[in-house]
Amino acid sequence: MNPPMPSVPVLSLPRVYHVGTLDPALRGVLHRSSQEGPCLSVSLCPESWVGIARLGGSPLFALERDEAAFLDVLAALRDPELRDVIVRWAESEGLIALREQYKAWRYDDETEEWSHFLFDARQQAEAEVDEFADGPDGGPAVEPHMGHVATEELARRLGCGPVDSLFAIDFAAILWAREAAPHYLGRTLDGVWFAEDYAPERLSAPRGGIFPEILSAWTALPVVWADVDDEEYLEAMPEAVLFPLAGSATPAPSAI
Repeated sequence: MNPPMPSVPVLSLPRVYHVGTLDPALRGVLHRSSQEGPCLSVSLCPESWVGIARLGGSPLFALERDEAAFLDVLAALRDPELRDVIVRWAESEGLIALREQYKAWRYDDETEEWSHFLFDARQQAEAEVDEFADGPDGGPAVEPHMGHVATEELARRLGCGPVDSLFAIDFAAILWAREAAPHYLGRTLDGVWFAEDYAPERLSAPRGGIFPEILSAWTALPVVWADVDDEEYLEAMPEAVLFPLAGSATPAPSAI
């Protein structure tokens, strides 16, 4: 018996908000790169993102589309089976490659949590930690790690500069949602969503992106900043709906 096919978490978000210009010719004037790659950055907490991204004085737009659908990227990558589908597709497209890297561990006294950075060379990782520092559970502060790195092809398809390997899978998932998901779902997605923790004091908040080729299907409306209520918008955030993969689990053909 074949194993059950994984399901794709999709969020219905008919109204989202964008801080800044809608003119693609001006994209990157304030920020040379985006966490959403080629997408138009959107959120449900624009006031918080003004502080996080230092966008004070920028205009605000509500973007509306009745049947809008976004891939819930973090939920998708938490599902081992769906993550495997995305990773295998990205590998077959030459977007990511498995390579030895080095983790440099760091402990945050405020959050009381461990985090790490990834480097291609041990010397780079060692330069980021104290000489006598330890890692989690008393382990080494720098340790080898087999992980996926971004390729030049990933950056080319995203239309941006080099991609930090720490986010290689996230960016590969953006392209999977854009290029391969229609093959599996039988429909086009509007964009991607990253349900990050809402903690503006730690520069973290939920965010998303609309694919540039879909943007013309959305209606943009100017919004007065005095009318913004991040908490109200976030409270109305729906749960993701799971859609079974309709296509084969083998890598889908590239759209580009």
